[in-house]
Amino acid sequence: MQLTFVVGTGRCGSTLLSRLLREHPDVLSMSEFFSTLRIAAASGPARFPTSDMDGAQLWRLLASPFPMLDAMISDGLRTSEMLYPDHGRFGADTGIPLVSHYILPMLGADPDWLFDELATEVPRWPRRPAAAQYQNLFGYLSKLLGRPVVVERSASSLHLIPLLHAQFPAARFVHLHRDGPDCALSMSRHPAFRREILAIGAVRAVKLPAGSTLQQVNDALPERFRGLICPPYDARKLRSFPIPVEVFGRDRWSPMICAGVAALGRLPAASRTSLRYEDLLADPAASLAGVAGFIGIGAPGEWLNLACRTVDPTRTGTAAAELEADALARLRAACEPGTRALAAAR
Repeated sequence: MQLTFVVGTGRCGSTLLSRLLREHPDVLSMSEFFSTLRIAAASGPARFPTSDMDGAQLWRLLASPFPMLDAMISDGLRTSEMLYPDHGRFGADTGIPLVSHYILPMLGADPDWLFDELATEVPRWPRRPAAAQYQNLFGYLSKLLGRPVVVERSASSLHLIPLLHAQFPAARFVHLHRDGPDCALSMSRHPAFRREILAIGAVRAVKLPAGSTLQQVNDALPERFRGLICPPYDARKLRSFPIPVEVFGRDRWSPMICAGVAALGRLPAASRTSLRYEDLLADPAASLAGVAGFIGIGAPGEWLNLACRTVDPTRTGTAAAELEADALARLRAACEPGTRALAAAR
């Protein structure tokens, strides 16, 4: 089983690439698997579990609901990545399994059937190292769905490159990156990124003892900040709360790009490649043919033609088109470290 990771900052076009790869007849497009593990392990010592586990432990991680995500849906903050259908068996009011929020709907039209298949199979697995357990899951789904090549994509995954390479040394990495100001502007309009920036600011502001929970931080905030970082969310307040757009370039995009480029540079050259989002939009057929060749699969004409019909080539240059000159200048300055890092890596 060939395994490839699509890594990026988030809001860089990786969801689009994941959905285009899903249409390839040989590709199992795993969306947000490691993001899901990070969420499941949010209260633990690791970003996601790396110790040995048996199938029952893995299934508890994947099948348990996560109240924060359910609250985002209930409170009007569903993101485009949350694909579980409203007509499905589970609901935000009773709890949607983590694996059903992102992963299973990308794999087929009936995520509840896939959930039942996994619920029967996974808990029976013996104890293994975590990486072997994850690879076994990929292999099981690959065989079940008849798609021999696995491509996993998780948002904001650049910082995971060293860990992923250590756990899956034979894996390949595709770094999808987008113009810094455009990417940061998109982050500034996404509720999850807005909540994250506000949560970081809140932790710094209240100065509670180390180890305090986000709920404790939230409870220590003045009333006007309630509904921004913990449920119940105030969707209107979260979307409109004033955050300078350059904050997303300075505190999110640039640091992630700089760290990610450095991490990729330490990988064997044959195991990594990069793709600009703007190139994917301008020439999807050539871009996808290049990705397919790197992954080790063919590029059927029907698949490439579908991509050309799907991709909107006009979704570039948004920062320059929409921001006032002063705001654009501040944002470009905030993104400059990341922009330099990308240029140096070419």
